[in-house]
Amino acid sequence: MSDLTVDLSGSYREQGRQHGEALAPVIGEILSEVLKKDTWEAPKIEWLFRTVERNLGREAPGVLEEMHGIAEGSGQTYEDILAYNALADIWMVHAFCSSLGWAETPDGPVVGKTNDIGQHREKYHHPFRRRSGEGLPAVWATWPGTVWSNCYVNSHGVTHGGASLGMKSRNEAGIPSNCMYRVAMDRCESVEDVVSLCESLPVMHHPSHNVLADATGTMLALELTPEGCYVCQAPGQPYARVTNHFCPGPYEGRDTNDERLVENSRRRFANFARLAESLTPSVESTIAVLRDHAEVGQICQHDNDGMSSSAAYVTIPTQRLMLIARGQPCESEFAEVAL
Repeated sequence: MSDLTVDLSGSYREQGRQHGEALAPVIGEILSEVLKKDTWEAPKIEWLFRTVERNLGREAPGVLEEMHGIAEGSGQTYEDILAYNALADIWMVHAFCSSLGWAETPDGPVVGKTNDIGQHREKYHHPFRRRSGEGLPAVWATWPGTVWSNCYVNSHGVTHGGASLGMKSRNEAGIPSNCMYRVAMDRCESVEDVVSLCESLPVMHHPSHNVLADATGTMLALELTPEGCYVCQAPGQPYARVTNHFCPGPYEGRDTNDERLVENSRRRFANFARLAESLTPSVESTIAVLRDHAEVGQICQHDNDGMSSSAAYVTIPTQRLMLIARGQPCESEFAEVAL
């Protein structure tokens, strides 16, 4: 994986330029696939630019600068890169993915995550590493051309694995939700820091269900919404699990996903519990979970209710290490990306 990993350093704008230059062809391909300009509505685009730029400029100016750098490096327009980075909050809300974490293994806490955006989408999952420059040192994976993080572990051993939720709510004071994970990666030194950030900084639209852990073994599950956040599983439990429905608490029953997706989510959630309670916690067991093909609630999705797994990740906070499998987890080898 070392030949795929893009190393970044310097200011946020310089990091963006390095990112854009390294991945210019694939960024162009993805933009042609996800930005359907013939469907754009002028008032919505104007609102997008005004609101996202204002809120990121106020709350996270570095990632906005990074978008400018990506545009410069890749040869794309800044407006297209901005729209791309906000698309989950404006147009396309996925309600896929799964994550499980064990608080204690021989290697300390371990978090595993699938990404279920569809088959043959390996190019959407790219590893990055930053050892110096603006933002905490970290390794992470995300879509080329974005300032998001699908999964990360930073130099303080803080890690995140998440899953999307569906909810009809928007907060015009928020930042794009996928940018929030990068802000947490760049700033936070503990799980408590991440929770405090989520309590103080709203997301715009796209809600998520998240496993958070750090090198001390603190682990919890958190629902992040435009209306606030909720710790749906407190620290102190042997494992944490998240899929694509709201758990008991203030947002329970607010799911707006297709009912078949909610039922699929509930089956995976129950299967996570069965697996976590039957396996010995370890890195190897985490990989086995991500490759699971149980008859009911399988984790590695193969067009299950329209979902297919396209990548999987494992993070080991004590080692500042991420493992990434590009492609269906059951068919792909996990490669190391170390900080």
